[in-house]
This record gives sequence, structure tokens and C-alpha cells, in this order.
Amino acid sequence: MTGAILTTAVFALLCSTLATIGNFAIARDFPDFELDPDADFLLDAKLGMRFMQYRLTTNLFYHQSLVLWGLLAVLLAYKFLLSF
Repeated sequence: MTGAILTTAVFALLCSTLATIGNFAIARDFPDFELDPDADFLLDAKLGMRFMQYRLTTNLFYHQSLVLWGLLAVLLAYKFLLSF
């Protein structure tokens, strides 16, 4: 049980770190970039595609870390309740 808790904690921390790095990369590379639905996307397709890839990867790690933090909370609660 302790191994599962430690493994989940390490992966949750790793995913949170990668999501944070992704957010910093988006903020650094695209300081004023906004996807406007009325604008022509093909005029700046390379920049838009790179932005979408960064955002997709960051969101993937963010949602994965949310699931892992939730799983860690469940595992810790289970271990805490079994200790009594």
C-alpha cells in the first residue's frame, strides 16, 4: 500500500510539474496570442498550430495530475481509515 501511495504521489507531482512548465512555455512563447473565432486561422497557421499543440499537451498533463491527486487522496484516506 505504501508503494502505491508513493508511486501515485511521484507521478502526480511529475504531471503537475510538466503542466506548470507547459503553462510557462505558453506564456513565454505566446505572450499576447489569442485564438479569435472570427479571425482567419490560415493566415498564421504555424503559430496557431504550435499554440494548440502546447495547449493540448499542457491540458493533458493538467487533467492527468488532477486524476492522480484524487487517487492519492483516496489511497491516503483508505490507509488512514484502516489504521484505526
